[in-house]
Amino acid sequence: MSQENPPSVSGANQTLDLSKYTLVSQIEIVHHLKAIAKSGYMVTVFSNKGKTFILTRLLDVDHKKQTMVFDWGSDEATNQQLLSSERNVFVCSPDGVKTQFITGQVKQISYEGKPAFEAPLPDQVIKLQRREFFRIRTPIGNPLLCAINDFPGAPLELAVFDISLGGLALWLPDMGMAGFDIGTCYHDCHVELKPFGHLHCALEVRHRLPLQMRNGQDALRIGCTFINLPTQMENLIQRYVGQLERERRAMTR
Repeated sequence: MSQENPPSVSGANQTLDLSKYTLVSQIEIVHHLKAIAKSGYMVTVFSNKGKTFILTRLLDVDHKKQTMVFDWGSDEATNQQLLSSERNVFVCSPDGVKTQFITGQVKQISYEGKPAFEAPLPDQVIKLQRREFFRIRTPIGNPLLCAINDFPGAPLELAVFDISLGGLALWLPDMGMAGFDIGTCYHDCHVELKPFGHLHCALEVRHRLPLQMRNGQDALRIGCTFINLPTQMENLIQRYVGQLERERRAMTR
């Protein structure tokens, strides 16, 4: 497999150079992947140019053979698409550390008497702490809305500025509005990530940043982190962020 240079990730205000977060030593890569396999964390594998994905677990990592084995998916059609895919992206978040790597084509094998996938070990692995997760700005013309159902007094709906696996930022149009002090938590929040589904999450306010909106109105950007976000919801965000990124790349072309 040819080695790819790690991309630069654009955040809301800066570009994150991923090279310093990238493992290139085979010893380090094997150690990290074996830890993921031992822990049993779910891994999402995107294939077919990001059009399909499976949820799986790493079963074995073999340093000598330079291969890794991961579990057969639940949907046979998706399994076959993965087998024919030449480039596959693996994403998981063990203990809040986002891990991402790319492999070439996989093959079907038998592992402990059951069907499984075998793939070559990646040339490099990106490890990002949760605070360094890729944040992508949401569409301006059709903004995401976050419903905070346990806001004191009555449910509140706010526009989402950006989103990542680590959290999201909200626009607070009334700078004097109470209820968003740092450390405040809301446990019944909902965001419709069309067309992929409904994000159910708990949020904790981490920072407040005064900004001026395009119409000249002063506002606050409220940075929130997800609290114990389930793997199912992380996968939903991954799919949504991936779709936004594909759309933006298509527009720039």
